[in-house]
Amino acid sequence: MIVINSPHNPSGAILSAHDLDSLEAITKGTNILVLSDEVYEHIIFDGAEHESVLKRAELRKRSIATFSFGKTFHATGWRMGYLIAPEVLMVEIRKVHQYNTFAIHTPTQYAIADYLKSPEHYESVAPMYQKKRDFFLEAMKPSNFKPIAAGGTYFQLMNYSAISEENDVVFAEWLTKEIGVATIPMSVFYQDKQDNKVLRFCFAKGEETLAKAAKILCSI
Repeated sequence: MIVINSPHNPSGAILSAHDLDSLEAITKGTNILVLSDEVYEHIIFDGAEHESVLKRAELRKRSIATFSFGKTFHATGWRMGYLIAPEVLMVEIRKVHQYNTFAIHTPTQYAIADYLKSPEHYESVAPMYQKKRDFFLEAMKPSNFKPIAAGGTYFQLMNYSAISEENDVVFAEWLTKEIGVATIPMSVFYQDKQDNKVLRFCFAKGEETLAKAAKILCSI
C-alpha cells in the first residue's frame, strides 16, 4: 500500500496532476493499493485545484480515499467523515467498520446531510482560510521567521534558524512556556527526527488572535 496525503498535514503542500500521473505509472500492473488522505480537499489556495485519486479511472480501481466533514465544516471534534473505495474493498472495510464506529450520533448525520445541499457551505471554505493565511503572513513580515509556502490546509510552516540554533522541540517548548504562542515542532513528524529548524503554526483562528500572536513573534 502507498499512503498519500494532499493537501498535506503538516507541510501544507499539495499534489499536482503530474504527481498523480507518476502514481498511476508506479502502480500500474501491480497489486498495490493506494490510501489517499484528502480530508483538507476544500482548503486549497491560490486558485489551485484539488487533485484527487478519484479523478483517475485507473487509480480509482485501487484506491481508498478518505474525507472529513469535521475539517470542512470546522467541527473536528465530531470526528465525522467518509471514505470511497471500489466495491471489492468496501465489502471488507464494512466488516471492520461496524466494530470501530460507535460515537457518531444520528442527529449530526442528518444535519450534515442537510448542510451539504447548499454548495456555498463548502465552496466558501478555501477563500475564508486563504484570507486568514494571508493575514497571518502579512503580520509576520517584520519577524525573523521565514515562511514556507503553504498550498492548502490551515497550517503554516515557519523556519526559525535566523533566531535560534536550538532543537525544534526545545524551541517550541520555550515559545509555549515563555512567549505564550503554541506551535508544533516538525521533527516529531519524521521517523528519524530530523531537525530543520521549522515549526508548524495553525492559523485557524480569529484575526485578533492572529494579530496578537504575530506581534509577540515579531518581537523575538
